[in-house]
Amino acid sequence: MLFWGNREEAREWNKLSEKMMEELESLYQDLIIDHYKNPRCRGIIESPDASSRLLNPLCGDEIEVFLALNAGRCCDVKNEGKGCSISQASASMMSELCSGLSIEQLREKAALFVRMMKESLEDEQCDELGDCAALQGVRRFSARIRCAMLPWEALSKCLDQLEPGDNTGENKVLGYS
Repeated sequence: MLFWGNREEAREWNKLSEKMMEELESLYQDLIIDHYKNPRCRGIIESPDASSRLLNPLCGDEIEVFLALNAGRCCDVKNEGKGCSISQASASMMSELCSGLSIEQLREKAALFVRMMKESLEDEQCDELGDCAALQGVRRFSARIRCAMLPWEALSKCLDQLEPGDNTGENKVLGYS
């Protein structure tokens, strides 16, 4: 943003901008810690339409995502796992965001999250990710990006398990006998 004032006004504007960014980062950190300490959507779904378990050997993160559909929409997403605060908070945030979305919307959210981990998004796009936008700061720490993306990769694998007819609303158990 260009500022058309004198140098002193520009310095004050920069200080204010830096302070606002620090406060925003602090809010995001608090949100991540809250999702880590008070995870949402924890547990398993006994007869999921799809599930996927992934590991991050570098960090030791483990995540399993369970997905249930009803009438072409995600009626339940649960996650189980252990790992660092980033991976577990990401799983909590993702699971909370996905409830009620269509399969296509789930794919769009997953693609948007992956994009956010690679580049800056517009504010409106971040808003579409809800609490998950708090994880955008992870992008600065390349070793932690995989931690944040692990639940989303598991969700994508769940979506890949679904057959075209699964979007019509039939609950079909895949991968279980």
